[in-house]
Amino acid sequence: MGLAQIAPYGGITVMLPAAVVIGAWLWFSGNPRGARLWGATLLSVYCIVAFSKILFKGWGIGLESLNIEVISGHAMNTCLVLTVTLSLLARQFKHSLRWPAAALGLLLGWLFAVNCVAPYIHPLEEAVAGALLGSMGACVFLYCLEETAERVKIPGMALALGLMFMAFNATTPKYTAEHLLNHVAVTISGGERAYAKPEWRSPEELSEMRPSS
Repeated sequence: MGLAQIAPYGGITVMLPAAVVIGAWLWFSGNPRGARLWGATLLSVYCIVAFSKILFKGWGIGLESLNIEVISGHAMNTCLVLTVTLSLLARQFKHSLRWPAAALGLLLGWLFAVNCVAPYIHPLEEAVAGALLGSMGACVFLYCLEETAERVKIPGMALALGLMFMAFNATTPKYTAEHLLNHVAVTISGGERAYAKPEWRSPEELSEMRPSS
């Protein structure tokens, strides 16, 4: 399996269910405050990504000077969800490993963003923007989680079921939210169709990428 084939695993088909599992783990560990904090984190970063996409798809507005059409959801998802997942798993074995595990998650997330997401789904600049957003979200969440409970101990059954659910979703067909975002953008902007690609991007760069997601 090549890097281009690995890239879709950072999409919502895999990462959104994994994010739901994280919320369930926190809830069943007796930390509802942590679960609510996680929900707020997800809502914040997903809204930022969605806003960037609706802004471009509806009005063609991007950051030409930075070569950013939209913020990569694949890169954001991976850096956020992978980092938090590894940190929570490490806490089940040794509490002091929570931050080293988070650092490993960030490293793997960034490697995924710059080698798999870029250039196959997004140009490097958009992948980096997504990775930065996901990394910031993960670090802020994990820092705030420290204030909600001294330990996060996930019940064994919940841990096993969550991991199996994550693994199952990794085997299912991969989808994106692009059609929904196109519809929302066109509805709000009143345009005839969603903007597809920015005028400033070279044909060579466009030929390397699949439709943005």
